[in-house]
Amino acid sequence: MTLSGSGRAGNPGWVRVPTNAKTSRRLKVGASRERIRIRDAQAARRARREQAQVKQKRLSTPERVSGYTDAVFAVVITVTVLELHPPASAKIGALLSLWPTAVSYLVSYVFVAIVWINHHFVMGYVKQTTLRVIWLNFTHLFFVSLLPFATAWIAATELARAPVVVYTSFFVVTDGAYNLFEREVLRNSSDFSAAELRVSRRRSLTALALFAAAALVALIQPAAGMGFAALALLLHLRPDAARKSRLTLRRHG
Repeated sequence: MTLSGSGRAGNPGWVRVPTNAKTSRRLKVGASRERIRIRDAQAARRARREQAQVKQKRLSTPERVSGYTDAVFAVVITVTVLELHPPASAKIGALLSLWPTAVSYLVSYVFVAIVWINHHFVMGYVKQTTLRVIWLNFTHLFFVSLLPFATAWIAATELARAPVVVYTSFFVVTDGAYNLFEREVLRNSSDFSAAELRVSRRRSLTALALFAAAALVALIQPAAGMGFAALALLLHLRPDAARKSRLTLRRHG
């Protein structure tokens, strides 16, 4: 027998509740079944979440984004090199007349190489591609795809003012789009501290400012504008993501 209520014996608040071993076992069995039901429901929810995550990863993976990006860069390089037309003359001296084409191709090739290297290392920190990351990447590739057009224009016009301004302006928008892509990836990565992100951001904005200065200088002196653009490229020769990857490998090696 058990007691319920309040007060001492003889108090009307005290009520005797009859119990026995069978009732106790029945209550225990009921509680066990309820715990099993809750545990099974939680396991089913976890299984559904894991299946959804696996399906999402299968539909959109960093490897697919990297593969598509690599293909675009390959096409850009191919189209750019097709603008290198040989001179009509068979004399070696005739190659000197191609200096605008050589300069424009060299700068464009280095720019594409640097952009690809930076993109390559940043993609190493993408654990799961989101719609925002994909669209930022497509925006970046849109401006990269315009580079062969701008390269051909400055080569055909022998580094005239307007074409060089447009050319260096493409560097500004391309680098700006890449900065947005890089910031979205790195800020969602646990591998970078807040201080490291600030340093990376400061460095990226400095390069972007130099590209903008190159476009402004090109309004006055196109050759100097090309020089400023080349200087800005130097800041991206060693990506922050590449430096971080090397330090991580050294720490775990």
